Amino acid sequence: MIAKIQSSLGLLFIVSIVVSGCGSTQKITLEERNKELVHRMNDEVWNKGNLEMLDELFSEDFVRHFLPNGSVTRGLDKFRDHVSNHRKAFPNWAEEIKLMVAEGHLVATQFTSTGTNDGSFLGNPPTGKQIHINEMSVYRIVDGKIVEQWLIPDLLSLNRQLGFIAQSN
Repeated sequence: MIAKIQSSLGLLFIVSIVVSGCGSTQKITLEERNKELVHRMNDEVWNKGNLEMLDELFSEDFVRHFLPNGSVTRGLDKFRDHVSNHRKAFPNWAEEIKLMVAEGHLVATQFTSTGTNDGSFLGNPPTGKQIHINEMSVYRIVDGKIVEQWLIPDLLSLNRQLGFIAQSN
């Protein structure tokens, strides 16, 4: 009888460990999920150029605010065109996130972008020059998809490195 009780208790203990995740009761927070989504987007879309991932990561009515000139891109199809054209201009474009902070539905990133200008960019012919710039973005995430972005790239450095404007002394 005692052996049967011990066996039942042992089985109950094993089941409780499996059900509770091996003793871990830690839940993933909204902020952690949103940060993971931005990391995944950065890696898949910008670093790998995987445009197929856009539908999974962004909402159909995604809005991108390009703060230097106040332009707004509305809709995932227009954003898809933007990413495609940018990747044609800089086929080896890569972004490295240096800092990421999240609160609620917002994720802010500071990152460096690098690439070689091997295609037409902003109406200019390819320069063959490598660039390295700093950028910042804030993303708004709803129901596991990116719905909005505010982007601030260092356009002065970009244009200087590409030779579009003269270097200052």
